[in-house]
Amino acid sequence: MSKYLANEIEEIMLNAFPSVRQEIYDGWLLRFSGGYTYRANCICPLYPSEYPLEEKIAYCEERYRRLHLPVIYKMSHIIPGNLDMLLEKKGYPIVKYVDVLCRSLSDWNYTPPSSDPYRLTVSRQMDDEWLEGVNQLIHIPVPQMENIQKHIFRRIQSPYFCVHIKDGSRIIATGLGVLERGYIGLYAIHVDEAYRRQGLALRLCSEIIRQGQTMGATKAHLQVRHGNTGAFLLYDRLDMKKVYTHWFRMKTFDDSIPIFD
Repeated sequence: MSKYLANEIEEIMLNAFPSVRQEIYDGWLLRFSGGYTYRANCICPLYPSEYPLEEKIAYCEERYRRLHLPVIYKMSHIIPGNLDMLLEKKGYPIVKYVDVLCRSLSDWNYTPPSSDPYRLTVSRQMDDEWLEGVNQLIHIPVPQMENIQKHIFRRIQSPYFCVHIKDGSRIIATGLGVLERGYIGLYAIHVDEAYRRQGLALRLCSEIIRQGQTMGATKAHLQVRHGNTGAFLLYDRLDMKKVYTHWFRMKTFDDSIPIFD
C-alpha cells in the first residue's frame, strides 16, 4: 500500500464525512462536532509539521478541553515520526481500530434481484425521511446528537446519493454513496436488527456500487470497525480487500462529553 494512495483515501473520507467545525494547526486537522463520532471529533495529522510535538499535544489538549471534548487522534502507519509512541506514553490508549477496504470495479458485475418483498429507493436528495431513518437505525440517544448528525450529512459537497429499503412505510435499511476522484465510498450502511441476515446489506452495498459506476466510479472503498464479524463477511462477498488500518487514541477528562460512535 503506497503512502500516496492511503493519503488520497484519507482525504476523500474526510470530505465525505465533514465535521461541524475544523481548523488547521501546523499540518494537523482539528475536527470538532460536539461528540458525534470519533472521526468527526479528532485530530488528523495530515502533513509534515514544524512545531515541537510536546508543544502541539499540549495545545490540542487545551483546545479540546475548553470544548469539554476528549482529545482523540486518528493514527495510521503512514503518519511519520514518533507521534503514536509519544501519545501512548502520555496516556492515550487505543479505543478503536478501523480497516479501510477497497476494490477495483473493472470486473464488477451485479444483477439486482428480480423480486424482493422490500422496496429499495435511490435518491440524489438527502431528505428528512432518510436522515430520520438513519437516526432510528443507529439509536442516537439525545436530540442534540441527532441535529449534529443531520448537519454533518448536509455539509457533504461531493456528488452523493441516498439509498433506503422500506417494509411498507417503515425504513428498515439505509446506505449512502459519495463519489470523489473515481472512488465511490460506501457510508451509513445500517439494517434494522429485526431484518438482518436477509441479504439487505448486500443489496444496499451492491446498489451503491452499481449507482457509483453509472456516475463514473472505477473503485469502491469503505471502512469497517475491528470486531464487526458480520460486516467483514459481507464485504468479503463484495471482494473488498483491506488496504490499511487506522486507529483512534483518546484521552478523556472529568468533564469530557461522551463520544457517540
